[in-house]
Formats: sequence, C-alpha cells, structure tokens
Amino acid sequence: MTAQTQTPKEHKFFDKHIILSVIFLILWGFFIISLPAGILTGIVCGILGIPNPSDYQGFAMILLGCLALYIHKEWFKPELKSLLFRGFLNTLRCCPVFLLFWLLTCLPDLMQGAYPQTFNLKVLSLSLSAGISEEIIFRGLPLSYLKRQLREEKHVPLIVFVTGSLFGLSHLSNILFGSTVSATLAQTVTTTCIGIFFSAVFMRGGNIGVPVLLHTLHDILMLSFAEADEVSAVITREANLMDIPVMLVCIGLGAFGFFLIRKSKRREICDMWAETWSQTTENTPAIPAET
Repeated sequence: MTAQTQTPKEHKFFDKHIILSVIFLILWGFFIISLPAGILTGIVCGILGIPNPSDYQGFAMILLGCLALYIHKEWFKPELKSLLFRGFLNTLRCCPVFLLFWLLTCLPDLMQGAYPQTFNLKVLSLSLSAGISEEIIFRGLPLSYLKRQLREEKHVPLIVFVTGSLFGLSHLSNILFGSTVSATLAQTVTTTCIGIFFSAVFMRGGNIGVPVLLHTLHDILMLSFAEADEVSAVITREANLMDIPVMLVCIGLGAFGFFLIRKSKRREICDMWAETWSQTTENTPAIPAET
C-alpha cells in the first residue's frame, strides 16, 4: 500500500515572482517580529511596572520568532516541514570553525589587554533581538522559500550569496541611527561575510535554530567587550586599521561558507531540502517558476 501524496496549495504570487516574494518575506518578517516586539514589551512592562522595557525586548523576540516560523510553515502547508525541529545536530556539525573565528576576531582586543567585561540584561536582550530577528528574517524565511523555487544544484551558491548579501546590506541603515559612515561600511563587509557563512550553515543542515544560537552567542561575546554604558547596537566610532584583521577573518569565514556548500555536497543538500519541502515527482510543477 503506497502513501498518498498531498497536493500542495497553489501560491500564484510566490510561484511567479521570486524577487518580489523575497522582498515581501523580509518585510513581512520585520513587521511580524521586530516591530511588534517593542510594542509587546512596552505593554507588558508597563502593566507589571518594570522599568527599561528595551532590556527585555529580546525575550519577546523568542515568541514572535517562533510565531513567524509557524505562520511560514502553515502558509506553505502541507509542503514545508519544520525549519526549527529537524536536523539540529546535522546543522551543528558544520559550525566548529566558528570557534576559531571567535578567537581570531577577539585577538586584537586581547592583544591590547581588553577582555570581556560586561554581561547584563541589556547585552542579552540586544543579542537575542539580533540573533532571532535577523536569522529568521534574512535566512529562515527567504532562504527556505528560494530553495522551494530554485531546486537545482547550481542554485545553491546563488541562494547563499543573495541571502548573505542582503543581510550585510541591511546594516547600511545603521547610519540613520548614529553609526559613522566608515564603521558602517566596514560592518557591511563583515556582516555580509558572516551572513554568507550562516546562510551556508542553514543551507547545509536545514535547521534555523543553529544560526540563531551562533548569532546570539557571537553578539553576546562582541558586546561584552564594551563597557556597560557603551553597549549599543550601532558603532559610533570611526573605522581604523585595527578593523582590517577582523575584516580579513570575516572574509575567510565567508569563504569557508562556500566550502560548506561545495559541489560535492550539493546533491546531498538538494535531497535534504527536497525532503524538507516534501517535493516528489507527483507534486513538483512541470513548469519552473519565472524569475
């Protein structure tokens, strides 16, 4: 007795307009995760009489991030399986190199005698906010969608590059919040490379929880080098020569991301995502989506 194949829903817009759909998913993710988090935290803290609601915003992100992933799964039901509860260990095994990355990026500070000195509620909240929102908005939603539409092996590096670059370019907006131009440009380069690595990790294993965890821990480590009254999501100092080694290390991390999705691994990657999307010969459209 053979199992019946569930017919997927028809998604005319998503099937025909890939670029617009990626933009829509990023904006939708922002409006379902980042925007409501401040409002929700403010209301709850106001009711409970808790000061400094921004220090708790990251915890609201946990709930809203899970909500966004649930809606994404339900929207593409019955095609999409979980992006959070499958393949955690398989995704995690791609990440040991990140320990070396942490050591090398901290080395300039350590050589100057600076050590992690601040870990408080604000650091944890900022790190959770960035780790959860940015990974789901720039990877969990658009990357999984792109793998639904672009199923061939040759598309794997393109998807990783696009989602990683969009993540990096999003940091240009920090200029509007007080970041210096030079620091913003340097941060755009480094976050693009880190984004490519996170996209490759997610592409390789299919569990968005691993990039969220690494991103959060990375931000905790980086923010902990600042003094308590200087902890901020934006960089107000000018970029300097000490940023060059960090940029080079980040470029190396991005290159390693492409190594994770090397040609010999792409068949395995595509098979894993075909299972994630429940793609079979019975439910795969005969006509590819228009780009």
